[in-house]
Amino acid sequence: MKRISPALVAFAVLVLFCASTIASAIPRDKPSRVPKLPRPPTLKKAKGIGNLGKALRKSGKGRKNGKKSGRKNKQKYDKKKKEEEKRYHIVQIGLKFEVVQQKNLGSLKKSAPKKYKAQLAKYEKARKAAEKKGREFKEARPPSAVFKVLSDKGYKTQKEAQAQAQRLQRKVSPKRKQ
Repeated sequence: MKRISPALVAFAVLVLFCASTIASAIPRDKPSRVPKLPRPPTLKKAKGIGNLGKALRKSGKGRKNGKKSGRKNKQKYDKKKKEEEKRYHIVQIGLKFEVVQQKNLGSLKKSAPKKYKAQLAKYEKARKAAEKKGREFKEARPPSAVFKVLSDKGYKTQKEAQAQAQRLQRKVSPKRKQ
């Protein structure tokens, strides 16, 4: 008996593999579908929202739509916004801490560079005077951040905010710096 050459076996395997992949990719006819029978009129799905939906709408539960729900949400939003505008924030301008309401932050931010320049000029003047006299100058230089809001949520009362601002001011005061 003759032996089969390995090249012939490899060729036969390759042909079978290609034939099987091509055969699986060939489109076939799909069997036709049987048409569905129509439902009897008593079992048909109701159109619209139905009795349960109407009852939920009348009772005020379920999905809300219309003007009423929008009005309530807007009132809640307006109330929250007014509370936020009334809150007090601590703002650092150079070395000074100020207490300001949320609604006045914009105007203070505009005037902050002038206040910062005045502080810087005062610092430079005092430093030069100390140099002329040959004394050591210990005052802190105003930081490079001109305007900085230090409180995220703010304080409800002005008294709380001022107390915190005074604590911060004591930490920065030139007497404590060495």
